[in-house]
This record gives sequence, structure tokens and C-alpha cells, in this order.
Amino acid sequence: MKTAIKALLVALLPTYAPLCAPAGEARPDFREETIYFVLTDRFADGDPANNDIYGDEYRPGNLRYYQGGDFKGLMANLDHIKKMGFSAVWLTPPVLQPPGRYVNSAGTYDAAGYHGYWAWDFSRIDPHLESPGATYKDLIAAAHAQGLKIIQDVVLNHGHGGDAAPGVKWHARRGQLSGLGKTFDYYDDKEKWFNHAGPALADLLDLDDKNPEVLKWFTEIYGGYQDLGVDAFRLDTVAWMDKAFWKKFTAAMRARKPDFFIFGEVWTNDDYALLGSYTRLARGGPMRAGMSIMDMPGSSMGGWGRLEKVFKGGDYAGVDEVLRHDGAYADASWLVTFLDNHDKPRFNGPAGGTPAAAEQYLDALNFYFTARGIPCVYYGTEVMLPGGDEPDNRRMLGAEGIKSAANSPVYARLRELNAVRRASPALQKGSQKKLYAQKDQYVFRRDYGKSRAFVFLNKAAYPARLTIPAVPDGTYTELYTGARVTVKRGAVMEVPPHGVRVLAN
Repeated sequence: MKTAIKALLVALLPTYAPLCAPAGEARPDFREETIYFVLTDRFADGDPANNDIYGDEYRPGNLRYYQGGDFKGLMANLDHIKKMGFSAVWLTPPVLQPPGRYVNSAGTYDAAGYHGYWAWDFSRIDPHLESPGATYKDLIAAAHAQGLKIIQDVVLNHGHGGDAAPGVKWHARRGQLSGLGKTFDYYDDKEKWFNHAGPALADLLDLDDKNPEVLKWFTEIYGGYQDLGVDAFRLDTVAWMDKAFWKKFTAAMRARKPDFFIFGEVWTNDDYALLGSYTRLARGGPMRAGMSIMDMPGSSMGGWGRLEKVFKGGDYAGVDEVLRHDGAYADASWLVTFLDNHDKPRFNGPAGGTPAAAEQYLDALNFYFTARGIPCVYYGTEVMLPGGDEPDNRRMLGAEGIKSAANSPVYARLRELNAVRRASPALQKGSQKKLYAQKDQYVFRRDYGKSRAFVFLNKAAYPARLTIPAVPDGTYTELYTGARVTVKRGAVMEVPPHGVRVLAN
């Protein structure tokens, strides 16, 4: 088995290709990718000189403040991501954050903008991230050289908080947002740049998505990031802005750069009609028009994701409860699927969630990498990094965590699953149909054109012998072991404990 997987890993390492294919070649399709999500400040510290620029924002061990991760640290460890088989890296917003510590006027919130979601200037890169020889442009070039695409997290709904205590360094500029050399003031809003009527998210400065000049401003700013070499956008807080705005913004991005993947975040784990509506903003698929979205209901985030219980001793029937709503989406194969992320407790969540064993990680990842959608893995998953409610779910991985990954069974499984997925167009892009389900076993087929794959999952602690008459006669390759399998009058598969087997033509 290890020999077969090693051969797949060598043959299927990602190679970089421009998103606009030359005439006569197949157009790019982001469903062929798998995504590694990095909260940049928490990945690796490559340059201690940029940690405490303002003197009060860097507090090692206090997770509400900067911990030192930067582009230099990420560039030094791109091979870690590539060796797991990922082909795209999603970065938290790299834009300039308010200078130094933030405390609100009531004194009830005390933190810094380490995460990137409090824009101060949308068109400038935060200095905590860059170093000589490790600018954003340098990072993008280094990623492309290693066959990795860059996904930039984008926040257009709001900027930083407008409610700052007098002792905060930027108190005098607390209502101001900048970009492209222009500054707009919430408290002196002559240009009507802000939404004053509400609702607003927390105390953040809410931008007016009805103002066409705001749309034009953002189009120019984020078009600049496209020109820098960014390969895709992830859109934050999508449901807080008007759908007409998103339709125009996504169209403007494709007008500048065709075949540009865009996906968004819509926070609900049960309103499938709402989720699906964002996938139908425009016709043509999320590489060409409109957007895809993150599969929030299908996540396993601690205490919130609907599949968490399935992989922590529950029944595979919980999977069907999510997948039966796939008709709500324009095409569910474009959904970005994920185990957990930075907003809720991790799958291995000691506070606000429940701990997870290695076997439970294997069971969950076996499903996410073979089921419909584009798999996305949050940094630290490879070492089962624990984390409860925010900010505990944003712990530092660091050099030691990265080094320890080689001994992790989850790291090994991610390498194997990435190789298996890349071997089959059906696993990447195909429709999905259930063939068999029991509490701990699940079998489904994936179809894409002439490519077919039959997936056998077993999350029990014992081997499972599964007989599936619905598999057509023929000779297949079992992608996990590399074995050739002849099927006659149905498939009989032996699936190891916490294992996966895939028959592909």
C-alpha cells in the first residue's frame, strides 16, 4: 500500500499553470485543487523584527495579540504544505490593520488586528507580514514556483472598529478608512461611504454597498491584487452585503481576469435556500461568473458543524441529512468543504467543543477528500492542533509544530488522500450518489463524464467486508493501494478500520 501511495504522491504533485489557459487547452477548474487555510500570524515566525512594530501589539501567549507569523515564515515552509499534496493556500486578509493595540471605549474588548479582518487601509499590506525579500509579491512568486495557488481573504463589508478608547494610538483617526491614497471618515461622511442606518457587524465601520463609488473603489483595489498574481478570492461576511453588489463585484473581477475562482462565507448551518441563492447569482459557474460558497452545514466545527457528531461515534445518516439538500445549490461539486476553521472550536476542541482522537480525524478526512466539493484544511489539522472558542482555535503552529507533523498519522493520511483525489476526475468534479449506508460504513459513486469512482468508507474499529451489487462489471484500479480489481456481478471490498478504498476506471 505504501509503495502505491508513494508512487501516486510523486506522480501527482501539483504543478502551477496560469489560470487563463492558452487557446485550444482546457479551461482551468478549481475543483482540481485542494486548499490549505493559513491564519498567517499563527503559522510560522520568519522575522522577529516585524513582531512588535508599534510597541504594544505583540504579546506571545496572549492569543488576542500578534504572535509573530509572517510571509517569511510561510515562504520558508511552503514545502510543508506542498508535501501534503495541497495545491492552493488560502491566506487571511493581508491588508494594513490599525496601528497597535485596540481597546474599545467601554474597556470590554482588548486585542490587536493580527487576523487581518479589521482593515485600516485596503490597498496596503500590513508591515507585520512583510520583510525584505519576503513581500506579498515575493510570497506569491514563491508559491507559484512550488505549484501552489494563492487565495486571498477579502473583507468588503467593513473596516476596523470606530469605537476606540482615548489611550489607543489611533484614537484620533478612529472613524477613518483608507485605500488608493484616499481616506474616508465615518464621522464626517461627505462622500456617503458608510452605512449609518445599520445593521452593522459588532462596532465595525460598515461600508455602503449601495454607493456605486464604493464598488468602483473596491474593484480597483482588488483588481490590483489580481495583477499582483493572486489566483482566487474568498469573500468574508457575504450575507451582510446586498446580492446586487456581489453580482457586480464578481463580474468586475472576471472582466479583469477571466477564469478567476471566487467563493464566499454565509453563516448558517441549516438555511439551504439562503446558501444556494448565492450560488445562483450568475450563470456560468464560479470560475466564470458569480461565486461558490463554503459548505457551512457540512462542516465538523466544534459544537456547530452538522457532521461533527457523525465522525465522533455517530451514524452516517447524518451525512445524508446534509447531502439531501444539494439540490439547493447550482452545483454542489463547487462547494468548498472543510472540517473546521478559525471561527468556531476546532474538531479537536477542548473548550466549547469536544476532543478528537486520531482515528476520528482519519474518518472525517476520508469523507471530505472523496465526497463532492473542494476540500479545505485549516492549518494545524495535520498535527491535530487543539482549540476551543476563539481565540483558542487560533493557536500558534510554529516551527516545532511543523517539524512534528512528520510523525502524525493525520499528516500521513492527508498526503495519501490528496494523491488519491488527484488521480480521479470523478473525485474532483463528479456528481455523487449513495449506494449503501450503515452506522459505520458508507458507499457512494462519483461520476464525471467517462470518469467513475466508487468510494467505500469504514469508520469502525474493525475491518468491514462490503458487497455492493451496484458497481458495474469491469476492471478498476483501487486508488489507495494501486491494486487492479476485476468486478463481476458486484464489488466485494475489504476496507480496513478507519479506512477508505476507491475503485476508479
